Amino acid sequence: MDRGRRTIEFSITVLVLAAFLAGLTACTKKPSNGTNNGTPTGTVTPTPWEDDDTEPALLPAAQSIYQLQTPAQGELCAEIVIDGYGSIFVRLFSEDARKAVENFKTLSENGAYDGIPINRVVGDYMMQAGDKDGLGLSGKSIYGGGFANEISERLAPIRGSLCMANLGEDSTNTIQFFFVQTKAAVVRGLKDPLDNRYNITLSQYLKEAYGTEVTEEQLQLYETYGGAPWLYGHNTVFGQIYEGYDVLDAVMETKVTSKFRPNPAILISKVRVFHYGEK
Repeated sequence: MDRGRRTIEFSITVLVLAAFLAGLTACTKKPSNGTNNGTPTGTVTPTPWEDDDTEPALLPAAQSIYQLQTPAQGELCAEIVIDGYGSIFVRLFSEDARKAVENFKTLSENGAYDGIPINRVVGDYMMQAGDKDGLGLSGKSIYGGGFANEISERLAPIRGSLCMANLGEDSTNTIQFFFVQTKAAVVRGLKDPLDNRYNITLSQYLKEAYGTEVTEEQLQLYETYGGAPWLYGHNTVFGQIYEGYDVLDAVMETKVTSKFRPNPAILISKVRVFHYGEK
């Protein structure tokens, strides 16, 4: 299976519906660690959406959710500077994904991500980068080989999450990372076709196709804030955007090749790791 298959191949709608019809369940793998409940614990039920033009994650109500809280003073964060577009600012979760954060931090400080191209942009889904050749195939982690997934009940692959790309199985994380870009309206739009045409709920599909158990109540998190619920338990979430959703969305509008590579190329000019509150 190609690196990060669930993160590079199709738009979200094609991924869910076409994969179901094609019977791709044999290619998916259940998570090897972590409790696969599909949503962070200790959160309140998300409030209903009201305005799709407003970023739900930036509304005051989102502060009740651990993953979407504003970084605390001194907390580890990162700035990803995208040439010609601007900066995406990310809160890093060192307590929940220690190895992934240390890997990203060290590689960033060593300049491994400076000047690299974005190698995958899949509309309504994700943006991926990580290696200098831009093919998504090279690069080593600071641990030498691949390292294990880190699945936290407090973190989910919601819109704006920063995740590790892998080979579709555990202990294959190296240098590739991606941002989940899927908006809430897209997640909500997946439910009716599955229910009306195939008589299956989105939560049932996720369980059958990906081994990901997400209740209808837990899906409200994704229906309110966006995201890719099928990735929970399969990819490490180690960061969350707190500023720069507009930059991510602007990159997603770029033209791409048949292999989803931006054309012309888009470069990440620099990744800077810092403590929140520093100048």
